[in-house]
Amino acid sequence: MAPWLRYAIAFVVFVHGLVYVRIGPVLPGPIKAWRGTSWLLGDSFTGDQLRRLVVSLHVAAGIAILACAVALAFAPSQPWGWRPLAIIGGAIGVVAFAVFWDGQIPLLFDEGVIGAGVSLLLLIGAIAFTRAV
Repeated sequence: MAPWLRYAIAFVVFVHGLVYVRIGPVLPGPIKAWRGTSWLLGDSFTGDQLRRLVVSLHVAAGIAILACAVALAFAPSQPWGWRPLAIIGGAIGVVAFAVFWDGQIPLLFDEGVIGAGVSLLLLIGAIAFTRAV
């Protein structure tokens, strides 16, 4: 892969991770209609417990994805490199959305379905393209 393309992909991955790190700690603040429950977890986590879990998952996903971007840009061939970090970060990102979504279909986009989709693409890309870099 051409270095400029690898750096461009690393930049996009970095921005995705930055969104997780910047948005995660303020959730669910911007979403006034959020019910404070999880469609996936039901009543097992609610209120502050659920908020702490959601924030932790988003920040963990963001840190792993940011590390993935750095590894992709500067150490793509290392065995500890971008692929394990992409798999971990992408999986945690998808789980973070699944835990945060409260089942309201009109709020899918507000609650992060696009970010979950990007994380899923990152996860699939890391699994499918073993020789991409």
